[in-house]
Amino acid sequence: GVGYVAWEGTQHFPLQKRLPNGLPIGPAATVALIGDAKQMNARWVRGCHLQNYGTALMIGIGLALPVLNETVAQHLAVQDQDVVAPVLDFAIPRRVRPVFDMVNYQQLKSGKIQINGQSVRTAPLSSFFLAAEIAVELKQQIRQGQFLLTQPVAPLPKDQFLLSQEGRTPQGIAPWTYS
Repeated sequence: GVGYVAWEGTQHFPLQKRLPNGLPIGPAATVALIGDAKQMNARWVRGCHLQNYGTALMIGIGLALPVLNETVAQHLAVQDQDVVAPVLDFAIPRRVRPVFDMVNYQQLKSGKIQINGQSVRTAPLSSFFLAAEIAVELKQQIRQGQFLLTQPVAPLPKDQFLLSQEGRTPQGIAPWTYS
């Protein structure tokens, strides 16, 4: 089904620290999406249960990103070894956990990473196979004129801190950072 970017996501944090290549070291620009569930392809919708979180819905999405110039193309030509993710210990029972290491997506996709000299298994929460199917489907819809891009109504905020669940301090809202 067709959906829309409605606004910034709940964890939108454009001020996230960035690598020299400009990519964020953790959650950064997120978007809130809306769509009609009745129009969605059941193949790309899954219910799940996440330990210590609860029931959730996983939905495969495809975003059409217009490549308008060389600069946009360069920003989209990011490889797995250029994108990093923090290694957190979820056994520590608090919302903001210390970062033990940073690993890149190429390492994560290999199925194993090294932490303190020990090999630890990794697995994605998303399906690369289904993502490729969604990309093909979106491409076909664009070519057939069934999926049209619209002009943005407003830009996403570029200067806000992430508001944590705890969020408030005596001085006001606390920015969320990795420790």
